[in-house]
Amino acid sequence: MGMTLDRINEYFAFATSALVTGVGVMTVSEKLALAGLLLGIVSAVRLAIHRRRIEQASQRRNDLIEQILRQAETRNLSDRERQLLEQLHGDKPA
Repeated sequence: MGMTLDRINEYFAFATSALVTGVGVMTVSEKLALAGLLLGIVSAVRLAIHRRRIEQASQRRNDLIEQILRQAETRNLSDRERQLLEQLHGDKPA
């Protein structure tokens, strides 16, 4: 059958009440430790998302450079255009 919205709401309400009750009986140092753990988890997730985006952008950049180089083989480029493409391809500083 699958889970209904009411069943999901019941699980959510139970988990929320358990969390609130658990936090309510914690000492201040335990609350700080839990806050640090949650911040660490959030930071790790953000890092993973950022790393994935950077890798995708790098792949798109490399694909675009490869496409430009393939197109450049079929037409005559000026010396300046060829120099810029070589810098892009080799990641050399200008």
